Amino acid sequence: MTVDQSWKGVYKSGGFSLFAGGAILVIFLLSVFIFRVALPLTPQAVLENPMPPVTLYLLAALGELLLLPAALGLYLSLKDVNKNYMLIAAASWLVAVTMYLVSRGQIISLLPISSKYMAISSEFTRTAYLVSADRAIEVANIYGNMALMLHQVGSIIMGLVMLKGVYGRRTGYLVTVAGTMTFIGTFGIVLRPLSLFTLFGLMLTGVWQIIVGAKLYKLGI
Repeated sequence: MTVDQSWKGVYKSGGFSLFAGGAILVIFLLSVFIFRVALPLTPQAVLENPMPPVTLYLLAALGELLLLPAALGLYLSLKDVNKNYMLIAAASWLVAVTMYLVSRGQIISLLPISSKYMAISSEFTRTAYLVSADRAIEVANIYGNMALMLHQVGSIIMGLVMLKGVYGRRTGYLVTVAGTMTFIGTFGIVLRPLSLFTLFGLMLTGVWQIIVGAKLYKLGI
């Protein structure tokens, strides 16, 4: 199957963005272990040592922003297979990125609060800061989980469309499996053991974004 060659520039930018986003996701996952950032975050841990989580969430936000040009490139390269499904998938990514940014912003906003928290000695005031941070983390977790669900729904749809597209059936299955595993993992907030699916699913997501990103970029050459 061929693609519309009038969109070569979009394929290249989308492919580069998807590849870079996948690499960032892999770096993010490795950094969680390297910096020993405990997830889910706790208010006291963030306020006492904000740089590791804030740096990680800034990195995550960058990778998630790169999903926007990637979604456009994937849509244009697969719209001839199933336009309606790809519209739904791309829209899911768009909404997911918006929600991701809201989530990451909550954690990043705790950076200036941290210096104030460390400077005061009043237990009452410190408790107030902890409560405020706890609310921010709770909002971040809610938006982050909802974004992850939408993101993976879009990915699953894309994976199914890829089974008949230019990316090959193996790639389509990889994307579908990664999306399904990560989606199941989002229910870890209810059943904790399911969170393991998120870890393995995100690892596979990073891998498929790198693979598909490279293939998408080549479509523009």
